[in-house]
Parts: sequence; structure tokens; C-alpha cells
Amino acid sequence: MFFSKKTSAIQLVKTIFCTIIMIATISGCSGKPSQGQSSGQTDKAQTPSENDENEPNDDSDSNTDEGSDDNASAEKNIYTRDEDYPKIITLPVEYLVASNGKKIAVSVSLPANAQGSIPNESFPAILVQTGYNMSLVSPISILGQGTLIGGADPYFIKRGYAMVTVDVLGTGISEGGWELLGQKEQNGYGDTIDWILQQTWSNGDIATSGASYMAITALFSAQQRPDAVKAVFAVVPLGDAQRGIVGTGGLINGVFMKTWMSLTQLLGTQNTLAKLLHPQHGHQIDQSTMEHIDHIDSYYLPLIDDALNGAPYIRYDGDFWRIRSPIENINKITAPTFITGALHDIFQRDAPLLYEALLQNVDSRLAIYDSDHIMNILQASNGSDSIAPLMSLLLQWFDKHVKGIDSHTEDIPLVTQFVKNNKPKASDSFSTTTTWPHPLATAERWYLHGDMSLSQIPPAVAEETQNMQTPDFTEIEIGKSKGGEFLMFTVTPVDGTKCSISYRQWTLGGAGIALFPDECLFDNKDLELNALNYETELMQEDYYINGPIQADIWIESSVNEAVLSVRIDEVSPDGDTVTPFTNGLLAATSRAVNTELSRYLDDQMIQPYHYFTEDTASAISPGEVIKMQVEIFPTSAIIRKGHRLRVSISPSNQAQGVMNYVQQDNAINGITTVHNSPEHPSSIVLPIVPMSALN
Repeated sequence: MFFSKKTSAIQLVKTIFCTIIMIATISGCSGKPSQGQSSGQTDKAQTPSENDENEPNDDSDSNTDEGSDDNASAEKNIYTRDEDYPKIITLPVEYLVASNGKKIAVSVSLPANAQGSIPNESFPAILVQTGYNMSLVSPISILGQGTLIGGADPYFIKRGYAMVTVDVLGTGISEGGWELLGQKEQNGYGDTIDWILQQTWSNGDIATSGASYMAITALFSAQQRPDAVKAVFAVVPLGDAQRGIVGTGGLINGVFMKTWMSLTQLLGTQNTLAKLLHPQHGHQIDQSTMEHIDHIDSYYLPLIDDALNGAPYIRYDGDFWRIRSPIENINKITAPTFITGALHDIFQRDAPLLYEALLQNVDSRLAIYDSDHIMNILQASNGSDSIAPLMSLLLQWFDKHVKGIDSHTEDIPLVTQFVKNNKPKASDSFSTTTTWPHPLATAERWYLHGDMSLSQIPPAVAEETQNMQTPDFTEIEIGKSKGGEFLMFTVTPVDGTKCSISYRQWTLGGAGIALFPDECLFDNKDLELNALNYETELMQEDYYINGPIQADIWIESSVNEAVLSVRIDEVSPDGDTVTPFTNGLLAATSRAVNTELSRYLDDQMIQPYHYFTEDTASAISPGEVIKMQVEIFPTSAIIRKGHRLRVSISPSNQAQGVMNYVQQDNAINGITTVHNSPEHPSSIVLPIVPMSALN
């Protein structure tokens, strides 16, 4: 299985290019909030192509339910204030010794007076702990938004904040081997906070912030040292490492793992710039880099091998996943916390669940944007009619909860969501409400029928069944580059999903970065040509979906394993455009549901919580009819009048989840049959919100 592969120059250039794009996207806007309105970044399919008569009513403000809990009067209020200091100064990089004896690299930037000297004062610190090499991002962060990626951010430092950036254990120029947010790394977060509290420039108050990886470390840091962390701002963070991303539906998210592991390992070895910037630490940097390279053999390759062979500690829920899931100990956070997410982000499932859990203990906000992991940052950075630019929100949040300034955070809507198809202009498509899930949502069940229709009438008799053939299995290659410096990990879907919104989503949005990206990354028309597509009649009015979705699909298989992929789409009147909203995935042997932890709406289960444990693994026998309760990740979208709702079912979505080798052996040449009858009524449950709730 392991092989030595010569590093492809094209592949390395592409990886580095995508990394630069990702960093530049986050850093591309000035740290200073802009007063101008922006159209933001949105999926191509959001732009309506039909006549205006098919658009939702733009006058919905005048038709609001009296019972609506939405903040209908909320307006974008851009917060800023004058600088407190004219200059900044960045101290030489130094190393702190973690509790496990390893050295962690840390960079500190402080406010400075007109003479360029550090005033004899103490400051609150904004801490960003990165897995993506601070020496690479710090030169870019000076342009702004260092609070998201790390490095000196003049906008915040000149307003009286110290900024601390750290290469977490096993990354950048810190010692150790990276182990995917493991316990040693997390202990290092707490060690760093202890170090900050000992510095003469620290006043003892710390805020944690960041985007993506750095958002995850922000949450874990607040759990490690809750007394010291006064505020958290987490942009697209992880919640449940297994259910939300890596082990979706009891499968392995190979496309994401190869993207994330390859990216992090590569960046941890690119330390030439670090040696130029910090020549006094040249020997230490070389030593750290070699540790990162050696970790390919000692950790990465064995881990991937275990995952593909179905090792129980990865295949099933347990300590490995719970340690790496911020939501597991979310109740340890005592600091006010701002969470952002996106409709096609890799953490699409997790962001609203984190917010919901935080609400039990702390002041919290939730903002859900459009698009994928990279591109939603553009929309957030620019702001919209309903929500201020990201840096304005961040300063407002930290000024209130760290500095004690009356910045009117109470004016920030509790929940702001992008609603697909709400308005023709993307920046107008946000709506606000008071909690998540939406307080006005009601459950509506739609039944799949043998004639491929979708209606709210259950089947009265046994209807025609539909069959699907298990496709060929994903092509996976792992090994090292010829020189041994880089992890080589490729995952190639062969079921058509390599060109799909799922592939774009789980490559962090990288697949969509092109001057003329393929339309299939935004439209499901070609992807679903061979799927089982169940559709409603043309909608007689706009139909607003907001929240998690559940598909209850009755199947039988001719073999001992099967996978069910369920997509929710909007189909244009002529059928030429299929706009993807969301999707779910489930392996049959992982179908057991914990009814205690599942979510219900109007007494109907609408978000199943699967055990994914070894003792609840559920074998299937050929010919046995079983119920698959598929969790479909939450969305907020409108099926427009004159369009159709589609439920598309297929036997795989390799862009989101692949079978391990044991599952593959049990699924070879399988035929999956979907049933529709009074005894086995396949259906979906949707959370429906009145159109009048939009604002």
C-alpha cells in the first residue's frame, strides 16, 4: 500500500498556490472595517436566472407574523474607534517550554508610542494559535486580519491589544509532531496562556480568536484556561470531529483528510523564510523541521493505514474523536463567544450546534454565511446589509468583553443567516432571528413514491421499488515524496463526485478556485443524471427551509454493507438548473441511532444522533429491509415559487465519505433497493419557516 512517489512539481505548486489563495482570501481586506456596501461572495447558483415573478417578495418586512421572534428592525451598525497608539513593535520570536518538555515558538507584537518604544503599561492579549506556520502568514497579516490567521495586526494593536501568535506543537518552527489536534497539542495551548500571564506587558486578560484551525484552537484554549480567557471569536470552527467532518455517516472523509493532512505537513516543513527572519534560531528551526518530516513515518502513514483498514479507534466513536471535538467540553467555556459558519463549509454541521451549546452558559452570537470554507471569508470580511464586516464585529466583541468598553454588542443580532434565494443580490439575502434552530420552524414530512414523485401524502399501497448499483471504490494512494520530505496522499472519487459541490466543500473550497470553475462544482444537474431523483410538483408559493433535515429511507441490500447519499436540491422550471442546498451520508452498518441525543421537532425526529460505536454497529443481511435515518446537514434556503424540491438518492458520495477496506469487501457488487410502501414509507422531514419571518 505504501509507495515512494516522486514529488510532482505541479502538485506541489498547486498545493502552495491554494495555500497562498486561502491566506490571501482571509487577509485580502483591510483590517479596518469598510463603510461601503459589498455584494459579498456567493455560490454561482444563488443568482436567479428566472423571471422576477419567481422571486420571493421583497416587501416581506410589511408582512411579518406577530409571533415572529426575528429582529426585524436590526440594521448593520459598523463599530470602530480611534487608535490609542500610533505605532506597533514586534518582539523577536522566542520559545517557551511546554509541560511535555517540547519547545513552542511564540511571536509577540505590542502597541508603541510615537518614538517606537513600548509604553510602560500592561495590555490585554489576543491569542492566535496556528497549525499553518506563523512565519509564512505573519508577513501577510500586516495587511490586516492577523486576528484570524496570526501575526501582527496593526488595527487591533494600535487600539491597545497585544497580539500573540504561536506555532502549535508539531507545526511551523515549534518542536514535536503534529497529531491532528491531539491532547499534547491542546495542553500546549494552556501552557501558552500560562506563559502570557507571566509576561510584564500582560494585564492578565486574554481573548482567543482565529479562522478554521485557529478557530478550533481558540475554543480549546478557552476550555484549557477558562479563568484567563475573557472572550472568544471563532470563525468557521470544528465541533464534532467525527460526526461533523472526518467520520461522516460512519465513513472516512478521505478527500478532506488528504487535503488537510497534506497541507499541514507541507507547511510545517517550509521554514526557509523562518530561518531568514529568525537567524538566531536557525539550529532550532532545522531540528523542528526534521521532527515534522520524521513524523510522516512515525504517525501519518500508520494513522492512514489504520483508518483504511478499519482500526476500531478510528472506525468507531471513542477517545480519539472525543479528545479532538471542541463540543465535547464546550461547557467549560465561560467567556462570551462569537461563532461563524457557512452553508457549504466543512463545518456546516458544527457551527450552529456549537452556538446552541454555548447558549446554555455564555453570551453568544451566530453568523452563517454562504459558500465554502475559503470563499465565505470574503463575504464575512465585507459585511452585508444585515451584519457588519468581520473585523468590526471582532473589535466590538473584544472591546466589550475584554476591555469593558460599552460597544453595544447587544445590538448585534443573536443569529444572522444567509438564506439562499432570498433576494437577487447576495448582500441582501441575510435574515436575523433570536436563536437556532429557528423558533418558528415546524416539521413537514414529504414521502418518496415509486413514480419518482415527492408529496406529503404517504403511500397507500406498495409502490414500485428502485435499484442502485454500488460503484467502483475510491482510488487511494499514500506514501512519501522521493526525497521523503512530504506526505503524498491522493484520494480520487470515481463515482462522479470529483466534480460536485461536495468535492468543492471538502477540498476547503480549493476545487472552486479558478478563473472559470467548472459549473458542476455549483450545479448538481450532471451529477444526478444517474441518481434516483424524487421531485415535487412546481411549488405554488415560496417554501422556506431552515435547520437540520432527516431522511428516513427504507432499503434492502444484496450484500452486507451499503451506503446512502441523500441530496436536497431546488430544480428550475425547465429542469436545466439544479441548485444544491445540502446533503447527508450514511453507511448501513452505522445506522443505529441514540434516540436520547437526537433532535425532535413537533414530535418528529429531525436530526438523528448516530452512536457510531463498536457495540452498536448493526450488521445487515442480504434481502433484509432496514430503515436508514440519514442526518442531512442544516441549511437555510428557499424553494422558489414555480420551482421543484428534489430529493436525490445515490449509493455513494465519495467526495464526502469513502468506505474502509472492510466495508468495501462487504459491499462489492451490491444492489441497493429503495422501498416505498405503507409498511416502509421512505420520506424526509423538513424544518419549514413562514416566509413572513424573513427580514
